[in-house]
Amino acid sequence: MPILEGAMSKRLTWLTGVAASMLSAGCDVPQAGECACDDEALSVRETQMNGTRLNGTRLNGTRLNGTRLNGTRLNGPDGSLDYIEIEKIKLRKETYTVESSWLEGSNLHVKTTTKETFAGTQIDSAKIKFDLLEDGTSRKKTVKVLDVEPLSPGSDVLLYDLSLKVDEKEWQPLCVDNAGEPTQAILLADVWDASTGDRLTATGDGLTFACRDAALAKCVEWGYKPWDPDLRQLHQACTRLVRADYCGDGVSHTSTGTLVHVLDQVGVQTIDPDRQFVVEAEWGPDGAVCLNSANMRLGAQQIGCSLPACGGDFASGGLIQSGKIVVGP
Repeated sequence: MPILEGAMSKRLTWLTGVAASMLSAGCDVPQAGECACDDEALSVRETQMNGTRLNGTRLNGTRLNGTRLNGTRLNGPDGSLDYIEIEKIKLRKETYTVESSWLEGSNLHVKTTTKETFAGTQIDSAKIKFDLLEDGTSRKKTVKVLDVEPLSPGSDVLLYDLSLKVDEKEWQPLCVDNAGEPTQAILLADVWDASTGDRLTATGDGLTFACRDAALAKCVEWGYKPWDPDLRQLHQACTRLVRADYCGDGVSHTSTGTLVHVLDQVGVQTIDPDRQFVVEAEWGPDGAVCLNSANMRLGAQQIGCSLPACGGDFASGGLIQSGKIVVGP
């Protein structure tokens, strides 16, 4: 099973007052060969479908793997090129000024100046309005929360159905899947480098809208919750595995929808008895730590780094093992 890296503090304040700082996560990931940069399908079995996308949100009508809303350093008017200033949040037909916001796991909490706190499904139908200075141009933007629901009954993973409105333009889905259809997001209190796939140094105001059809959210759904300290490094390793980012440089060596067997040592993902596989690689946060090139999921390819062959299971020190499916339904 793929493993999610542990996350930062369970209660991580990311907006304070009206000036909010957010860090950009995920952009289009460079591809090797002819792999298209697409979102990925989800699976919760030990045999999983991989994909090439790190993230998959959309802003300004352009498909990006993380968008400026999740992305580019937004830190108030501090001299940076981009910043966000929260104006209001509208809940239950009432408009409130936001005093602070934070994540507990993937659950967004919003505290207003009237000292009321809203979280979870209470944020259904909320509209969050803000000014965004983007490349020197101020834009009025609004995120509408269409729905909030748990991944499964009793799960602490919340799925947010979000729409985005820029200036006076029409509403559009914040997240779209590989087919261009709207999909949900999982909120993560971490940020990722747009080009390399690296998780950046933790900040107190980082936020990523991780779209379900891409690696960041996929690894959460596989069981690797980055807000769990024991799974933090596993989550990052999982994002490398999903995209076959062997060298940890952000370059994907797979195609969307390719089945891969996933196994770890902590019991999140276990051996799938219905499929036979050969070990492809073992993974750490910075990419593969060993690779059996003959077993690469799309066949042997040239990559930009030199990796040793894998020996016994997890002898490499890797956190997650990927396998090429050779027999199965």
